[in-house]
Amino acid sequence: MTEASAVPPHATDGARRDFLIASGWFDLEWYAAAVGESFADEREGLEHFLAHGSRSGVAPNATLAAMQSGSSPVRTGDMEAAVPAPDDPQLLREVAFIEGSGLFDAEFYAARHPSVAAAVDDLLLHFCRFGWREAKQPSAAFDVWHYWSTHLDPAREVVNPLVHYALMGQKQGLTTRAAFLPPRPGTVLSPERGVRRACLFAAYDIDGIIDDSLVEYVRELSRFSDVFLLADCDVDARELHKLDGITAGAWAIRHGAYDFGSYSMLARDLVGWNVLESYDEVLLVNDSSYLLKPLDDVFEQMERSVCDWWGLQATKGVARTAQPVQDVTVPPIPLDQVRGELLARYAEDPEYDFLVGSYFLAYRQPVIRDAGFRRLLDSVHRQRGKGAIVHKYEIGLTQYLVSQGYGFDTYIDALYPFQPIFTNQYFRLLERGFPLLKKYFLYQNHYDTPDLRDWKSRVTALVPEAPVDMLERNLLRTAPHDRLVRSFGIVTGPDGGIEVPTPLDRREFRRADRFSPTFAHWWAFVVSPDSHDLPSSARAVFEEVKDDPEVKKVVLTRSRRLDLGGENVVVLPITSPEGQHELMRCGIVLTAAGPRRALPVTLDDTHAVIALADGIDIEGRPPVELRPERVTTDVVSRVAGFAASSEIDRTLTAARLHPAEYDIGWVTGLPSADLVLASPERVADEIRREEREVRALVGDRRLVLLAPTTPGGGRTPYALDRDDVDWLTAWSEREGAVLGVREGSRSADRAVWRRLRGVGIDLGPLRFRHTAAVLRATDVLVTERAGLALDFTVTGRPVVPFFPDLDTRADRAYVDLEHVMPAPVCRDTGELTSALERVFAQPDPHAVVRYRRSRDLFHRYLDDGSSARVVEQLRRRPWETV
Repeated sequence: MTEASAVPPHATDGARRDFLIASGWFDLEWYAAAVGESFADEREGLEHFLAHGSRSGVAPNATLAAMQSGSSPVRTGDMEAAVPAPDDPQLLREVAFIEGSGLFDAEFYAARHPSVAAAVDDLLLHFCRFGWREAKQPSAAFDVWHYWSTHLDPAREVVNPLVHYALMGQKQGLTTRAAFLPPRPGTVLSPERGVRRACLFAAYDIDGIIDDSLVEYVRELSRFSDVFLLADCDVDARELHKLDGITAGAWAIRHGAYDFGSYSMLARDLVGWNVLESYDEVLLVNDSSYLLKPLDDVFEQMERSVCDWWGLQATKGVARTAQPVQDVTVPPIPLDQVRGELLARYAEDPEYDFLVGSYFLAYRQPVIRDAGFRRLLDSVHRQRGKGAIVHKYEIGLTQYLVSQGYGFDTYIDALYPFQPIFTNQYFRLLERGFPLLKKYFLYQNHYDTPDLRDWKSRVTALVPEAPVDMLERNLLRTAPHDRLVRSFGIVTGPDGGIEVPTPLDRREFRRADRFSPTFAHWWAFVVSPDSHDLPSSARAVFEEVKDDPEVKKVVLTRSRRLDLGGENVVVLPITSPEGQHELMRCGIVLTAAGPRRALPVTLDDTHAVIALADGIDIEGRPPVELRPERVTTDVVSRVAGFAASSEIDRTLTAARLHPAEYDIGWVTGLPSADLVLASPERVADEIRREEREVRALVGDRRLVLLAPTTPGGGRTPYALDRDDVDWLTAWSEREGAVLGVREGSRSADRAVWRRLRGVGIDLGPLRFRHTAAVLRATDVLVTERAGLALDFTVTGRPVVPFFPDLDTRADRAYVDLEHVMPAPVCRDTGELTSALERVFAQPDPHAVVRYRRSRDLFHRYLDDGSSARVVEQLRRRPWETV
């Protein structure tokens, strides 16, 4: 079944009855009250529902009734419950129910989603677990998102729309695909009296910066509209101040729902529909594009257009392959032909994929006041992936507005093949006056457009005034380094063909590595797979040898761009062919994690993989990759040596790196300590600069650093209530101290900082990249991280261990946490406040002994020479004789 049949399949009353009984979905008491009837037993009530209730739209329980009313409150940052396990009993009931109904077309599903079909055997199970949540269609006759957003609550994942249809919707005759209304006459603007516009601007910056390129874009938009900006990231107040005078409102709230999440929050919560109703047009604009030139032509042209909504350009064929898109001889289709002849044909496609680009849209009064439009935009919340956002809201809003007859227009008055803003067709748009350049085009380049490394000259040849240098600074800072390098490596070859850099897969790399020479003086520095930055210990060793011309330093990056000075240094993505080539020749490979986790390839035993931990680790089980049951006799990347801070750290590290042996550990001290202890002139320039910035914020006060746990593994940071915050505020003022908060890089919600905002200072990794810079300025450390507490004792400064979850952590620790901590463990905020009351007082002799015992247990060295000692070991190459 690949076409909608005249008489669609359906679930029998018997199947519906069996499903309701097995699932427990039929609530007799609730249903009886809803229909105003009394029933002798559940069987009688069920028969009434099957014969009457389902036809009249009365749900079998309160949960489905609420889903049908669409009245559920939604917050943009809300995330639905986890997807059920494949053997979940209720999931399997739904699979069997849909399978019996005949409403799922496996052939259609496989054709529309070939990557899914190639990866899974049970397509119906995939649809019931993932597909409907991502708005994937189960057949040509059933549009999941149309049914969901029209007849159910689009803000909630309570029920599979196809299950609801089989259970009730089909009996009610509910629509399964959009019915397209005749075009409306369109809206005429009156430029003579002045067009009033509001612009809802969605921003995001990986570093929490209001970039110059963003400021200039917003400044240009402010010439034509009142701009209300929401950044989906944590932005410091001083950064937001850059927008003073050019925005009508600016906020920074982390919600994780992409651009449409910001549009939704602005319209629903921060600005309000009642305010937006007063404008002639409401723009939705995001920062995914660079502004190349003024927007006068755009607004002058579109003001003359008679339409209800408009954008810059339209796209058809979002899900198609990239094969033909580079052919710039393919003629575009005039927009009049699209509206007059093709829209109706697009509506008959098995899956609707026509859209007007959501990066720059404008809606006029009829749309602004449309209840269905508001309902869809209000329902936006955090999704499990960007694809669902695109299908539900980018395509979904276009489909809704076109189906309701709202006339649209675009600045580029033609439909180009596929996604022209991401192919060589883009430069044809630029010739026609297109004012923007998509960042994604430059670095993601998913259609393999060649010669983008020359983008600056190609753009300025058509738009001489384009501020390409400013845009390049933003691109190099924010674009994933590995993707950008790949994109710029795609070129037109001598024969006119497209040459695409293709890295070796694991097997190919293994084969090539076997025949490649390795050199003892070639050292690879591998970035962390979590932060994509050089781990602190690796960075300290790099600083020790960066000016040594006899050592070739190969820095292997991921998404973060690293600008490192020194002699004989190369910086390359670890996934690039060039990076792989250099790695094969590196005799020494420095990583923080185990090699299987840090490296995307397997090295043979001609390489010495050296583990340099960033700090002491006394909690957790050995990594999965190196547990005994996972060890094989294959030649794999194994640790040839590792650094330790003391004999006990050597023992614990060997256990973590199993099957690494104790004898290959070096008690040199951890190089990361050098970054904290070294004199200012001996640390890297950016660490020294960040330390100065921290000290400037602290002033003449004493810095008390709060370092909560990193979320994950069932652990959450401690919660501070209002009384705790008030006490900390009063205490810090009394003691001449200031609270600094540094949460982990994966703490997206920044719960502790949000509680202390306005009381302390933000010392998080978005603002201060290097932990060492913050620790150098810290007078007292309050932390949930046991390893960090021990690391900090090398400074001799006070540590307050704060472990509210101590009892649950005991079984995950290698040692007794209470016994080895440098100070008594605080289990609650009461004990924490008591410890802080004493922290600046003269310590008693017992406290001094305890601190020194803890420090001596985990640190043999208290100097800044650990990096030099590690380098000495690397030059001796002791693993060659072990």
